Parts: sequence; structure tokens; C-alpha cells
Amino acid sequence: MNVLDILLDYLEENIDLEHVEKVEKLHLDSISYRRVPYVPLTVICPLDDRFKPFPYSDAYENPEKMLFNELLWSFSSIYNSVKIKDHFPYQIRSNHGVGIVASLLGAKCTIVNNNMPWVEHMDSLKEIKKIILKGCITDFNKGLGVRVVKTYKYYRDKLKEYPKCARAISITQPDLQGPFDTAHLIMGTDVFYQVYDNPDILHELLELITLTYIDFRKYIDTLLTDNKGENIMCIHGCIYGGKVLLKDDTALINLSQEMYKEFSKYYNDMILKAFSGGSIHYCGSEKGWHFDVLNSRYLKGINYGNPEMHNFKESYSYWRKYKIPILWWGYNQKHYFLDEVYNSVTKTGISLAALAESYEEGRRIMENHLEKSNS
Repeated sequence: MNVLDILLDYLEENIDLEHVEKVEKLHLDSISYRRVPYVPLTVICPLDDRFKPFPYSDAYENPEKMLFNELLWSFSSIYNSVKIKDHFPYQIRSNHGVGIVASLLGAKCTIVNNNMPWVEHMDSLKEIKKIILKGCITDFNKGLGVRVVKTYKYYRDKLKEYPKCARAISITQPDLQGPFDTAHLIMGTDVFYQVYDNPDILHELLELITLTYIDFRKYIDTLLTDNKGENIMCIHGCIYGGKVLLKDDTALINLSQEMYKEFSKYYNDMILKAFSGGSIHYCGSEKGWHFDVLNSRYLKGINYGNPEMHNFKESYSYWRKYKIPILWWGYNQKHYFLDEVYNSVTKTGISLAALAESYEEGRRIMENHLEKSNS
């Protein structure tokens, strides 16, 4: 018996489906601003020595090893969560990096020093124009597309051997980034010159990226099990509103409000509309205009990559007015920030995550969370 089967046997024996259902309901109620006994909390703590993940470069090439790694660690650890019984919605994905859409358009992705794939920028407008002239992608069996599909098919086939795991563990979407982030991956820092020097070419590239995103997301839909209800999905560590999660790190931090509306929001909204809504993630600090430009009829959730750079009370107060949940607040922070949540008016409309230094501390954080919520 190989190490993957040993891990799956452990999970199959120890997963509590009743707990899984309660966790899903807790998330669904909270993101819908319904009354909950406590807001959902994921506790992220180190792995023990029983299982050791494969080097990423090995898993990148091998769906079996990638599945093993994802069961141990996909934003948080299914293995740990089964023991702690926190509120992590169990999930795995094709973890092939940020360059999936870029690779479909011809960008090369390479692994350096066992890190996540690096997208090699295209150095000239001539290369960009060639991409644009080729038009919409009809063959997704190229770039990382073929690897993503192969990985998902393996996941589905393997989990069929473990019924409880198949029921409890969502196969979620890969990291498809967002239009402007992908343009940045393809063009490098030149993208910031093109908003001024060649805006027409950049718009053509962004439209092609957007259409490729939409078509590829639809193409892989039957391979996923991330659907958690009408217009709700499991992805990026928790349960989100909508059917897609757009990554919008580059534009929100580096563009002006006017440039953002023209070169990012317009294309984000194309995707959100195509899927009847979705959520947005971005890293970095808050700017005063972010709230207004992000808010729209299609926005179903917001995720901050650097919550420590944001004002919790201000953010929660704003989004609560529009019944838009804040998702996975705190996931890169130690648990001390939770006291601010407990001392606020926050009773729903949010999901939380906190770092623990050990499994034992993780258990204490979870016990304290339940006590504080009921006090």
C-alpha cells in the first residue's frame, strides 16, 4: 500500500460526515448573513511527522503525488482539520500555479528551486500581437490545460474508491487569476507602460484573456465538485458566493481609480456577469476608492490577502450594508486578532482563519472560539 492510500484510509475512517454537513451549513448561513451560533473559523497549524509532503516539483508532474500533497495542505490541512474539527471546508485543487490561463495563450511556465511555477514574460509587442491574431482558444489541451484536466480526472477516479472522502472533499477550481493579473504575468512590468503607450493592444489582450478564462472555466466545470448550492462554491480555503473567484492583486494596488475601471473592472465584470456573479480577492492595503469600484450587482464576496493592512470595523461595516460577506479574514495572521472580532458587532457575514504554532494551540484556539461565541 502506498502512502496516498494510507492517508486516504485514515481520512475515510476518521471523517465525520455529520460534522462536514454542519460546517457547510455554517458557512452558507454566515455568507448569507443569516443567524449563526458562531462564525466559521479555520485553524491553520503545522503538520505532524506522520506524513511528509512530496517536493512540489514532483507533485507538479504527478497527479498522485499532487493529490497526496493537497490532502495534507490546500490552504489548510484536511488531515489536521479532521483531527481538530474546525470549520475548514475540505477541498483540493489542481495546484499548478497562477499561469494556467497565460499558458493557454502561449506563455511558458517553469519551476525554479522547487517553488511554484514562474511565468516567463513575453519581451516584445510582436509576441503579444501574435497571441491576439490567433484569436480565441479552442484547444485547451495545451499549456497547463492538459495537466489540469489530467489531474482532475485522476482526483475523481481515485476518490471514487473512498465514498466518505468523495462526499466530504470538494474538488475545486484551479487558480485562474484575473484578466489584468494574467496580462501582467504575460507582459511583465511592461503592462504598466502599455496602459499609456498602447492601450488598444492591451485592451485586445485583456479581452482575449477574459474570453479564455470564461471558456476554460466552463470547459473544466464537469470535473469539479465545488458546487455548494445556488451560486455558491467552495474555493480558496472556504465557501464563497458566486461561481468564480477573481484575483485582482496587480490592478487594485498599482493603477489609479480611472485606469482600474478601464483596464480591470470592465473585464472582471465580463467574467462575473458570465457566471451570474462571483467573488474577488486582492492582496495589499486598502485605498479609499476600493469599496466603490469593487461593489457591484455581480459581487458575492470579498477576500483580503493582507487583512492586517485593512481596518476590520470599517471594512465589515461597509460590506454588511450590501450583504456582501468578508471571506477567510485573518488567514495569514496569528489568532490574536480574533479578540477584535469577538469585541465587535460581527455575528454573521464573515468567515475566519487563524494561524496556530502547534496542533495543541490549534485545539485551544478552536475551543476558545466556541466559548467566546457562546458567551
